[in-house]
Amino acid sequence: MNACGVWETIRLWRRATAVLATLCFALLVAAIITRDAPDFSTAPIVAIVRDGDQHPIWAIRLARAAHLIAVDSLRSQPVAPGHVNQLWLLAPGSSAPRQLGLLPLSGRKPIAVSPETARLLTGVGELVITLEPSGGSPNAAPSGPTIYRTTLESSG
Repeated sequence: MNACGVWETIRLWRRATAVLATLCFALLVAAIITRDAPDFSTAPIVAIVRDGDQHPIWAIRLARAAHLIAVDSLRSQPVAPGHVNQLWLLAPGSSAPRQLGLLPLSGRKPIAVSPETARLLTGVGELVITLEPSGGSPNAAPSGPTIYRTTLESSG
């Protein structure tokens, strides 16, 4: 085998090793972050959104350790065609509301939140629901009108 062939073989093994190391790392990360969904039936309710007649519409539960909220639709609310209800968090001292996600028309919808947002949901603040175009607000802030608002349970 000549010197050129040896270097080609070494280069091939280096590339193969790099690909396999990357694949192993990706699988390790996937194994670490994969976890069972939390049991939301035991998760605390952080807010209940009510309509103008004080009928409950949505219950928001927090699984803080999993960084998830679950929005349970308690009563179907009609939404204009081409629009959705979007949930936002207004925390004291924040300059802008935090986008949490789109609300379900029925059933339960889990929504991932950041650790910081999960922490804020256990404190003082408000949840605001806006009417947004299908797919949600095109901006990082609400673009539609506020249709419901409620305080977080810990806000009393």
